[in-house]
Amino acid sequence: MTPHAAVTGEAPPRAPATPLEELYRARATRFEAEAARLGARSRGVSHLRGAAFLVAGLGGLWGVLGGPRGAALAVVAAGLVAFLGLVVAHARVIALEDTARRWARVNEEAQLRLSGRFSELPRDGARFLSARHAYASDLDLFGPASVFQRVSVARTRWGEDTLADWLLGPAEPQAIVRRQAAVRAFAPRLDLRQEIEALGLELRELRPRGTSGAAPVVEPSDPEAMLGWAEGKPELAGRPLLLVAARGLPLWTVAVAVAVGVADAPLYALLVPLALAIGVDLRTRAATHRAFQAVTAGEGALARHQAALAAVERATLDPEIHAALGDPLAGGAARPSEALRALRRAVGWLALRENALLHPVVNAFLLWDLNWALALDGWRGRYGAAARGWFRALGELEALSSFAALHHDEPEWTFLELGADGEPLEALGVSHPLLPGGARVGNDVSLSGPGTALLVTGSNMSGKSTLLRAVGLAVVLGLAGAPVCARRLRLGPVALRTSMRVSDSLAQGASHFYVEVSRLAYVLAGTRQPTRLLFLLDEILHGTNSRERQIGGRWVIAELVRQGALGLVSTHDMGLVELPPEVAPAVRIVHFREAVTDGVMTFDYRLRDGPVTEGNALRLMRALGLAVPE
Repeated sequence: MTPHAAVTGEAPPRAPATPLEELYRARATRFEAEAARLGARSRGVSHLRGAAFLVAGLGGLWGVLGGPRGAALAVVAAGLVAFLGLVVAHARVIALEDTARRWARVNEEAQLRLSGRFSELPRDGARFLSARHAYASDLDLFGPASVFQRVSVARTRWGEDTLADWLLGPAEPQAIVRRQAAVRAFAPRLDLRQEIEALGLELRELRPRGTSGAAPVVEPSDPEAMLGWAEGKPELAGRPLLLVAARGLPLWTVAVAVAVGVADAPLYALLVPLALAIGVDLRTRAATHRAFQAVTAGEGALARHQAALAAVERATLDPEIHAALGDPLAGGAARPSEALRALRRAVGWLALRENALLHPVVNAFLLWDLNWALALDGWRGRYGAAARGWFRALGELEALSSFAALHHDEPEWTFLELGADGEPLEALGVSHPLLPGGARVGNDVSLSGPGTALLVTGSNMSGKSTLLRAVGLAVVLGLAGAPVCARRLRLGPVALRTSMRVSDSLAQGASHFYVEVSRLAYVLAGTRQPTRLLFLLDEILHGTNSRERQIGGRWVIAELVRQGALGLVSTHDMGLVELPPEVAPAVRIVHFREAVTDGVMTFDYRLRDGPVTEGNALRLMRALGLAVPE
């Protein structure tokens, strides 16, 4: 909604790009150009890799057709060495290209968030929605066009889970203060925040956008299967004979192969070590397969975050950020990134299993699978117990980065001033954070303390629901440690409950009114909790007739303030403002209104004292072309 918005049915013109939007656009263009350059290099290395493999194959064919064994073996060896080297080089170029594309995507999405087009982003946190939560659905915390979609720069499952947890429940006062300080320190560090964000992106999220222009919706990889494996007991380590076989049989097999190729030893001499190697491989195949499944689950989700952890370790984090995180990234025997680098290296070499031509030969000669399975067992024995803590800390850092990005992009927003229990609620210039900057209209909302309420009256579309959600989201973000869309927000500890978005349920046989009354009962039950209740009730009891709505609504308001709760209630029923004498002093009545000029209805969304004097339902119907009589 824009100030003085008219009922015309036309979309408002898009505001010109801000300097920050232009910054993000320029960065995205630069990284896209870098990705294109690396893509061209990748194609060149790929051609060379194919040529090296072809040389190795031709060398083998030469030997089979009668060429000198020594020369043929040298050609095969040279081709395979070149092939393996180019595989490594190609992987590095591909990684650089993917990283550049991730940086480009990060800046594209930052631009969408800042321009008000955040609903186009693929991750909306819908998996966190719960109809039973006290306020998540009413305040649009998750799902399409939600707070999560606007705020989140978390790319890992750990980061998204942490951010959702922070939005779904207030933090302790000390944690709020620590997070606020960390957010202030983290906000100016754009390159570090975007590096963590880019490195956390999953490769599969970088697929081309569909015909609709929207990016594919892909949940981040879940490393839980791999963490379960890492925390488990090693299966192969501690078996000396198996270790001897894994190290000794490949040496024996390669030595005999060299003797066959160079010293004209009989070919059947290879049968004994190869038969033994195949037997060992068959005996250990189940255990090695379990290890491979675990480390490749979710496309290597655990190891792929090594680069993000390394970026954090390289950076000099501010003391405020360390204070918010504690020190969970201390890996004990090694830094987390070093431990994950070793794991990532092992997972990279295991990619040879995907080569149906090369893997069977290499595995038979070198017991490839067993040796790397033993290496993985050794890794989890050294680092497995600490791994979960690394990812929990990375998730907290991503959640802090989300709040820091919000503070960077919206520098005029403020932070919550948390007072003692029973202090007044004061929200100055509070507006809805999901509206574009140019469309926000700030209003002052104050409640003098426990047992007080604001009764917001007004006609349809005047801004009542938006005001309630603006206050609710300011409280939610403030109690999470994030910036809030206001000039000032001060309140004591509160527990928020709402009844705003109510609908009937055919599946459960529940009418609209029944669902609404059940929700109100849940809100009233909040007065029995130890933390003081802050309530938001939108169009209270609008599912019944006017007489019963007024009687029931007055009783609900009276009961809430009598129990020491504080909050806001909206209504378009002008009869509800006639409160009983014992309740009226605790309830301040305010209103929104509209203006009609030359038959055009406009709204300024400014909050004014006193009740609204008339509705606009009939005028709105006429403005939309319905011939309703006077």
